[in-house]
Amino acid sequence: QAAPGSEAPEVITASSTGDVSAASMLANLDYDASAVSADDRDLENTLFEPDTASDPTPATTATTQETETAAPAPQVPANLPVIPKPLTLERAAIEGNPVAQFQWGEARLAANDFASGADFVRRAAQQGLPAAQYRLSKLHEEGLGVPRDMTQARDWAEKAARGGNVKAMHDLAVFFADGEGGPQSYAGAVEWFRKAADFGLVDSQYNLAVLYENGLGISPSQVEALYWYEVAAANGDASAPDNVAVLRSSLSLDQAQQAGRRAATWRSAQAVPASNGNFPAQNWQNGSREQVRAVQTVLNGLGYDAGVPDGVAGSGTRTAIRAFQADSGLATTGEVTNELVDALNAQAQS
Repeated sequence: QAAPGSEAPEVITASSTGDVSAASMLANLDYDASAVSADDRDLENTLFEPDTASDPTPATTATTQETETAAPAPQVPANLPVIPKPLTLERAAIEGNPVAQFQWGEARLAANDFASGADFVRRAAQQGLPAAQYRLSKLHEEGLGVPRDMTQARDWAEKAARGGNVKAMHDLAVFFADGEGGPQSYAGAVEWFRKAADFGLVDSQYNLAVLYENGLGISPSQVEALYWYEVAAANGDASAPDNVAVLRSSLSLDQAQQAGRRAATWRSAQAVPASNGNFPAQNWQNGSREQVRAVQTVLNGLGYDAGVPDGVAGSGTRTAIRAFQADSGLATTGEVTNELVDALNAQAQS
């Protein structure tokens, strides 16, 4: 970030869990053993003679108790389906799923397989996935897995920005401000810095303030500049507080307070998650509908309540999966994995 001057200012280019027992009571009683008659002794021997023949041995007792208390083994229903293996990320990418192509491309790039990684990112970008379009823009900007081409970088950034990718909005504004990869336009920079600023990108908030302060691409306004410097400062920009101090001293108290009150109520707009690379669970993570239906049927058959087998991996199904995984010594992810499928099939077909 560069402080504004007489020349066009430089803008930011980087986006950024006890009872007493009966025995003891009798032991304390006093009595005369000689007073007990012989007839009494005979009667006692007759009534209380030990029945050694019927005494169970300890082993017999344990067996008897176990027989009485053991619960019957659950019966596995016949004809439970065999669950097909989950779809893998790589297979989903090859079959043309754009999210899978983007994620598989990122995985290959992380493994330094730049040519394959860039190819899969390009496939996803061509299918209109904004997150992939932004990534392809950066690849062209860096010359990573594709030729370094600033015109291509700018074109893909614009596609991603129009699709709702916030970082691409900032980068496109920088392209407009610098005139790189296409025509220069401060008005275009103002438009796209404002869009990214509204979504909370701090560098865009700072740059928009710079353009307001210097009247580049928009009518100059020290009050608007102060407002956006205040917002940027509140969101962590390191340079903005100094600019805030300078502008406050140059404006009237009423103007400065007005800008401060507005900045204190600023709230970020909500970006579309998928446009910015935050995707919901995919088939290769939770299984296809057919596969999930088979998992639910087998879980129900094994005594784990997954609800009606509808092919949707909802909260009930995930809870049943986690219970089975815990009982089977598997990682309790609640997701359909190869290990889960193998364990369920083993028990269902045994």
